[in-house]
Amino acid sequence: MYFCDPTKNKYVKKTLLINCLILFFYCESYAQKNYILPEPQKIDFPESDQNGFRLSKKSSIEGRGVDLSKSYINDFKSFISYETGFLLSEKINKKSNILLVIEEGIHDLGDEGYKISIIPKDNLKVEATTEKGLFYGIQTLKQIFYFAKKKRDDENFTDFDIEVQVKSFIKSSTAAIDYGSANLTTRGYKSVNQTGYYQGVEEVQTKSLNVYNIPPMIIEDFPRFKYRGMMLDVSRHFMPVDFVKRYIDIIAMHKMNKFHWHLTDDQGWRIEIKKYPKLTEIGSKRTETLKGHARFAGSNPKFDGIPHEGFYTQDEIKDIVKYANERFVDVIPEIDMPGHTSALIAAYPEFGTSTEKVNVKKIWGVHDEILKPTDDTFKFIEDIVLELKELFPSSYFHVGGDEAKKIQWENSEEIQKLMADLEIEEEDSLQSYFIGRVEKILSENGKKLIGWDEIIEGGLNENAIVMSWRGEEGGIIAAKAGNQAIMSPNSHLYFDYYQAKTGEPIAIGGFTPLDKVYSYEPVPKGLDINEASRIMGAQGNVWTEYIKTPEKVEYMSVPRMTALSEVVWSKRKVRDFSEFKKRLNFYRFFLDKEKVNYRKTDLSK
Repeated sequence: MYFCDPTKNKYVKKTLLINCLILFFYCESYAQKNYILPEPQKIDFPESDQNGFRLSKKSSIEGRGVDLSKSYINDFKSFISYETGFLLSEKINKKSNILLVIEEGIHDLGDEGYKISIIPKDNLKVEATTEKGLFYGIQTLKQIFYFAKKKRDDENFTDFDIEVQVKSFIKSSTAAIDYGSANLTTRGYKSVNQTGYYQGVEEVQTKSLNVYNIPPMIIEDFPRFKYRGMMLDVSRHFMPVDFVKRYIDIIAMHKMNKFHWHLTDDQGWRIEIKKYPKLTEIGSKRTETLKGHARFAGSNPKFDGIPHEGFYTQDEIKDIVKYANERFVDVIPEIDMPGHTSALIAAYPEFGTSTEKVNVKKIWGVHDEILKPTDDTFKFIEDIVLELKELFPSSYFHVGGDEAKKIQWENSEEIQKLMADLEIEEEDSLQSYFIGRVEKILSENGKKLIGWDEIIEGGLNENAIVMSWRGEEGGIIAAKAGNQAIMSPNSHLYFDYYQAKTGEPIAIGGFTPLDKVYSYEPVPKGLDINEASRIMGAQGNVWTEYIKTPEKVEYMSVPRMTALSEVVWSKRKVRDFSEFKKRLNFYRFFLDKEKVNYRKTDLSK
């Protein structure tokens, strides 16, 4: 029997070298591709022939300034466990430790920024100045870990620790070195048969670990815009509580931070107001709903004969808002006014302008009903605001302001007299007066007013935030006037529009394919640097006239939401749609894992 020193034996040295090269090129191929979505602001891959971090069953997790019992951290630990079978220990392993840090002033990436450091022979570190930043860093970390797993699985490459000790040799012509479960003969190596010195291997000892190698990288990341939103209309078709939470989950996983909740419209009032119970007793119910598309309804529309109703109790609202806050999503309520108020006026006709009886609408479109701008109405609005401010901690409150037809104001003697008393000559200016009164109520209650771009008509209140939906003009006017603006043009960001020219389920109209969403630039041309700074961000809108189910909401939203998430998060650049689709093909794992009903034809295998 002969003892063999692996540092001197040619075969063992060659084997070790080959395996090191395999690992090196494996990491290099990883480093050449950035699959993170949305794309980080800065990502560097330091040159190294060593692994940056090795995730194994011995890996641990540590928090500094971090409560490891938080739901989003438990979600991360569950993700690791589900994908790898590893349970991250809180008993620190200095050689394989994931360190989460929250520390004021630790970097200059803002309160939503984070830094991930994966450096050879060091721990994996995620640093942030706030929990929000740490949350977004963890979303990125999930992608990094999953890609490491996917690469290994796709290449059928079982990793292991290369710490080999050859104890002795015996005469054999068939033996092969076996590193745990990874036999070298299965990778193209021949059995050992080196006559003259030894024949075969008697025993090979390894630390045979199932590990995932994460290449060295440093990520410094933060969002480009502070407002990254998605809207959901629940007035046209009510959506259950569980789905609203799921929608928030989808928003959060895309690193978006605003949920604009359209709660009232002509077809339904969806939120409990205790001082005015008829808002839900009457306003949350319609007798039936239009069949088919409104454009083909003509003078003899057909209806389904099925009552439609639903609203959220204040306890349910509190639960949803708490759920969103845990995922760092700000819930912004919208109470549409002075138009789109048929359901409100059906419940409390005294706040409407016309004396004609009003019912909750069962057909889509823009209707004549409009609130009268009197002191009684503003007291009613103030009462609603007082209840809602206890439910929604957001500093923002959306008042709609869109598509308010003025015909009832024009035909009302009461309103015309009011205009004369106020020295207001035009109905558009009366709407501006209305919005100004509401803005004052909101301001006194610590809220900032957001309205659709029609609030510009008749004069723009200096504190109002304009959400530009009829193209970009409203946002441009607001920014040049010194107001803040949120871009939400129907040309690019209406996700109730068709996604293809043929073969799609019924939609309201329009055509907004995925590449068009991805091409959008939120800062319009022609703004100077100060004006451009007033663009808060952008928002995708899901109106539900023709979207009856949660499944269809998801189909219409994703992956267009995914494209928008990169538009509002990543740096301004000439966007490469083909490159985005490559990353989207990887990101589909997260959509599949969450069982999102996304439009799969937007992704190629």
